[in-house]
Amino acid sequence: MSYPDNTILLVDDEQAVLNSLKRLLRPLRCKVLTTVSPVEALDILRENSVDILVSDMRMPEMGGEEFLEKAAQEFPDVERIVISGYAEAQAAIDAINRGKVSRFLLKPWEDSDVLKMVEKGFQLAGLQQENERLQQETKEKNEELEALNRSLDQKVQERTRQLKMANDRIKESYRSVVRMFSTQIARRLGIKATKENSKLNQLLVAVASKTGIEGQELKQLYYAWQLRQIGKLSFSDDLIKNPYLAMNTEQQRTFQQHPLLAQAALLLVKPLYPAGQIILQHKEYLDCSGFPKGLCGDQISIRAQVLCIVNDYVEMITGLYDERQYSTTEAITYMQSTAPERYNQQVVNILAEVVEGLSKTGDVLNDKKVLSDQVRKGMKLSRDLISREGILLLSAGQVLDDVSIERIREMEFNLEETLEVYVSQK
Repeated sequence: MSYPDNTILLVDDEQAVLNSLKRLLRPLRCKVLTTVSPVEALDILRENSVDILVSDMRMPEMGGEEFLEKAAQEFPDVERIVISGYAEAQAAIDAINRGKVSRFLLKPWEDSDVLKMVEKGFQLAGLQQENERLQQETKEKNEELEALNRSLDQKVQERTRQLKMANDRIKESYRSVVRMFSTQIARRLGIKATKENSKLNQLLVAVASKTGIEGQELKQLYYAWQLRQIGKLSFSDDLIKNPYLAMNTEQQRTFQQHPLLAQAALLLVKPLYPAGQIILQHKEYLDCSGFPKGLCGDQISIRAQVLCIVNDYVEMITGLYDERQYSTTEAITYMQSTAPERYNQQVVNILAEVVEGLSKTGDVLNDKKVLSDQVRKGMKLSRDLISREGILLLSAGQVLDDVSIERIREMEFNLEETLEVYVSQK
């Protein structure tokens, strides 16, 4: 068997011994390096990739045990073998301990023993090289896997970010749809956008939160609040503008269908289904006297009960229930004393508490009003920008840029009015 890729270094102070070993190893077809100097042998080891080092023990320039010790320290992966003509036990022990020798042969040697010993050394070196190759390959594969995992993780994070952005855009589009319909409803009902409307929105949210409604349930309740009157859009002006108690029986019968009409309209927008269910029940009363289905008690959801109370309160103080506008005290007294069987009294009490609190604190938003010439890029609208006629111009939450700022000034010029622009305080 030949070993053309393997190298052996022979070190002996007798050239004849080196020549003899070199001839002996010729059938193995390996690369054979020789030297009579241990010092030169160290240089050879530094300049060549050597698998097996064969050294004599007794050499004038440097003892074999010292040479092998230095070789072991500097080249630990090279297999070290001693072939010596001296059988001194202490010398052998020193060579093995200091030089970490793997084999010790005596001169004269048996050729077959030397060949077997060298072949075994080359085979061991091959196994070691293969092991190192496999370890390096495993390391590289692990590094590739780690890089792939990092890349995959980055891609997952990027995809998650994109999905979140897309989801946020969808959510914002639904909010915009709700705002648009809310604005159209207000215009159809002849309600102008004012600061009081914003406070009523806060009133609904505050009452719902204190009732324990939060998260998605609160969001759907807020949508229901904004769209609760969408079923009235097909009614005549007389039916819309007349207070409920001023309507005749036929008009009231027609009017009582608006929760059903509202729910039917919201069935076209799947994410607003829950809001439609709330609107459907928001004119039902605990004593079964409501409409459109005459539900009773626990048949009415808590969110619909909250919407019912806040909505009736607003209708009373704005003149949509009776022919005169109720004061806030009168409206709450009506729900607590005149018709307590209709309403969830725990929610009514929360409403009274919230109304009292808001009357002391006023607007809870942290914002300021600026004129169009004071608007700067990067400012964020804290409220919808609405014209005097109730037209939604820009939605709350929009960060103003050069285009939107120019648009505000153009609308102000075209509408011939000074717009109230509310921006968040930093």
